[in-house]
Amino acid sequence: MWTKPWSAAALSIALIATANAGVGPLIDSHKISTAKEEELSYFPSGLYLKQIACGYRNIMADMLWLRSIQYYGKHRQTDLVFHKAAHVFETLTDLDPGFVEAYRFGSLVLVEDAGDQAGGIELLQKGVRNNPRESSLYFDLGFHTYMSHQFDLAAAYFERASRLPGANIKAARFAAYAESRRGALDVAEEMWLEIAETTTNKNTKASAEFALKGIAARRDTIFLAERARAFKDQYGRFPAALEEMVSGGVIRFIPDDPFGTRYVVNAKSGEVRSWYLLAREMKRDMSIIENGSSRFRDERGFYPSSPDELVRLGYLDAVPAPFGAVYKIDQSTGVVEPRIGSHGGRD
Repeated sequence: MWTKPWSAAALSIALIATANAGVGPLIDSHKISTAKEEELSYFPSGLYLKQIACGYRNIMADMLWLRSIQYYGKHRQTDLVFHKAAHVFETLTDLDPGFVEAYRFGSLVLVEDAGDQAGGIELLQKGVRNNPRESSLYFDLGFHTYMSHQFDLAAAYFERASRLPGANIKAARFAAYAESRRGALDVAEEMWLEIAETTTNKNTKASAEFALKGIAARRDTIFLAERARAFKDQYGRFPAALEEMVSGGVIRFIPDDPFGTRYVVNAKSGEVRSWYLLAREMKRDMSIIENGSSRFRDERGFYPSSPDELVRLGYLDAVPAPFGAVYKIDQSTGVVEPRIGSHGGRD
């Protein structure tokens, strides 16, 4: 018996419930707007701080490190937007150029949380300029360039890391992976495992463990999407729910989502996603749109009619549409809500 497809309202409500329970409460547009500069008023230029800190630079750097962790934790648990991360870690490493952990953790935040791959690599390059004998910084450069498929650079960085004092014993092995241009999930998993097992930073460890769950989910969704195509070949359409693939005989069971939610299939495209990761992505999209909507209101006196208007007037780079979602803006409040069609497409 076929499973009834999710309705637009039910899926939207469920996604937001997942985001609220698993990631943290959504913050309203006013909180996003007022936080944009005020939260980092204690982060002036690091070069300026060096001039006024005199003999207390290390103490001040320790204080700013704690503030950096607070900044990261706050946004990790609320809007998932890290617009000021580059400024935070640039300031910290200007103040204390030898603070190796600030480069390492900062690059991870920039690449994995802020989506600023170039910024994360630049921060590590600054780190090796200031600490040219620090093997771990070259190792991290190898890791991030490998993950972005810059294999030649990654091989060079891993090779350099392997020849410095205190080198990670797997650096040479990862250099060989890069030289052979191996880009499989298995290699990525091995690298993240190495980070999880060797780091002493609990936030870095949490990020690595999150990434490892993401890799496990990626394996599952690749397999399930392939089986969804097999379902379409047999029945002339994509399944409306993964349970249909079990009853239709194309899979024996639905694997468990490592994030503790479930996998969902887009009945229009056959795409399969982790419900948790989809909710997280939509939550961040909504925060960014609400931020743009608040700036629009501050400058024009009213809220925009749609995300398209924000793009057209330069408040937003593009309108996101994960899993066929459409975001609507309430013009009276600026609150953003998602809409997903009953078959995974747009209403």
